Amino acid sequence: MERTVLVGVDGSAEALEAVAWAAREAHRRQYRLALVSAYVMPPAEAAFGWPPDAIREDARAVVRAARDRALETAPGLEVTDSVIVDSPVSALLRQAREAAMLVVGLRGRGGFPGLRIGSVAYRAAAHAPVPTVVVPGPVPEEDTEVVVGVSGTRRSDHVLAEAFEAATLGGKRLRAVRAWAEPILPSPGMRPLLYEPEAVEAVQARELAEALQPWEERYPDVTVVRDVVEAPPVVALGEAGATARLVVVGARSSRGITRLALGRVAHGLLHTATRPVMVVPVR
Repeated sequence: MERTVLVGVDGSAEALEAVAWAAREAHRRQYRLALVSAYVMPPAEAAFGWPPDAIREDARAVVRAARDRALETAPGLEVTDSVIVDSPVSALLRQAREAAMLVVGLRGRGGFPGLRIGSVAYRAAAHAPVPTVVVPGPVPEEDTEVVVGVSGTRRSDHVLAEAFEAATLGGKRLRAVRAWAEPILPSPGMRPLLYEPEAVEAVQARELAEALQPWEERYPDVTVVRDVVEAPPVVALGEAGATARLVVVGARSSRGITRLALGRVAHGLLHTATRPVMVVPVR
């Protein structure tokens, strides 16, 4: 895997914020930054006055502006750029095979008014072979803590690996969140479910500690805060991540519907989070 942070650009303000975040992250990791602008050439009869040369030049102008923003954010950073004739999603997914991380803005220039997340960001997070960071907008340049959602399954290892690595490169503080909800109330005619919240919380805390232990030993410089919260995961992670540098989650949990590319937690966070969200692919 190459030491590259890949970022998709389309000339939107959101994409430039993604470039700034990606440039800072590439600088932290001592990676190169690769800028990609992709477009689909319309048929000549549907170009509406935009000849092919003008469309290509517009795409080149987009990457030039993105390069300027990247170097303004992280002077001296190694930056490459490319303009590809392909759909943005296809181009990014193909280029991501040779990258360590993909970064996109929450929305681009297209889409419907009022739609919070664009189709490129959603599909990139759902299908990229590498961790994808979706940047919702301007992000303060602060080394605040990294927040990670821990499901307790083996798939959490991939998520924890990314979270600890991000934490050790920044403020060296990680908040691990394990959310749980009370059992569903029975239907009429069924016996009520009896449970002790304290006992359930103790089990959740133990499982969280077990999941974190090997990573805490591997990253002794990272201070870990454990949060066991009785709340829906999206709510718990949204509140914990309100001031975080990064929120890290898996693309879906093992309990979800496997045919869904994104689970409910990742899907919910992408629609509500105010800080960058890293979606780690399920392996």
